[in-house]
Order: sequence, then structure tokens, then C-alpha cells
Amino acid sequence: MVLPFHAQKRVRHQNAELFTLTYGALVRQVLHDCEDRVFEANKKLDEMGHAMGCRLIEDFLAKTNARKCLSFKESAETVALVGFKMFLNLECSLENWNDDETRCDVRFEHLDPFVAFVEVPDRYKSGDDEQSKLKYCQVLCGAARGALESVGVRVECHFVKDALVGDPSEGFVMRLTFMENVEDEYPFED
Repeated sequence: MVLPFHAQKRVRHQNAELFTLTYGALVRQVLHDCEDRVFEANKKLDEMGHAMGCRLIEDFLAKTNARKCLSFKESAETVALVGFKMFLNLECSLENWNDDETRCDVRFEHLDPFVAFVEVPDRYKSGDDEQSKLKYCQVLCGAARGALESVGVRVECHFVKDALVGDPSEGFVMRLTFMENVEDEYPFED
């Protein structure tokens, strides 16, 4: 879904202040519901993001004159450069494309709606493996995955750099990896 340049100017940006105020409480509640089992909390955050992405793509398509993307690169650019900006006012860039343009990194310039005033406790950011670390912004991965799956592009998505649990100077980088195009399945026979 690539937006014509004139349509990008017409799209109103959603106010992310409410999300800023409530996201930390949401993560804490998910941890509580999962009895502080970080792996399960990360999975639940991803599922929540996926559901959000599936719904947001409908709103995105209704508000824009986006045309169907012809490649994974166009799809990734639309989600990262237009979708994240439109719904959460997040500035990001795409980098580190592989040779066949099936994998890229989304570098977030800032994640203020998510990480403003956040400090992850040591018990959630230390551990022997990645499964034992809280993925505080995992909702974004789920949202990107849900939005892309809704338009027929299956991807894997995860953060490769997270300033909250790793080196703060590295910032936030999400990796999108193209898996396959999925054809529409109709619940009825022709």
C-alpha cells in the first residue's frame, strides 16, 4: 500500500498521549497476569499488538488512498514510514536491507509514546538468554506483523536492539523478515 504524496499530507496523525500514559500500566498488568513469567508476558504483548495491527490496517485503508504494494520493500516502507507515523507519531527509517530485499531493520528515532519515563527493573532485563528479558515494546512487533498479515504478507518481527534492556546508545531497532505472500482465502466456494 503506497500512498500518493498528496494523500500523505491529508492523513491526520493520531494523538499518542493517551497511549503514553497507559502503556506502562498495560505492560505491568500483563506481567502481573502472567505471574511475572517474562516469556509468557512477551508472547501476550505480541498477541495484543497483532490484534491491534489487524484492526489498524482497516482504519489505515479507510483513511488513505493506498494502492496495493507490489513488493515486500513497499509494504515495509508503508508500515514503517507511514503507519507508525500516522497512528503513533513515531519517526523511523529503514536500513540494512539484505540483497534480495526480504529483510530489513526499522530504526526508531525515538519511542517516546512507549518509553517516556520508563525504567525496566533489573529482574526483567537480566538473564542467560533472550527469552528471560522483557520485550517492553513487543506490541510494536505484533502490530507490524498483524497489519502486514491482514494484507497478505507474512513476516517475522522482533527487536534486535532495545535501549531499555541493552545498551541505551544503540536505540531501538526492529527487524522485519519476509516469510511469504498469503493468498486470500474465502469462506465460501465459487
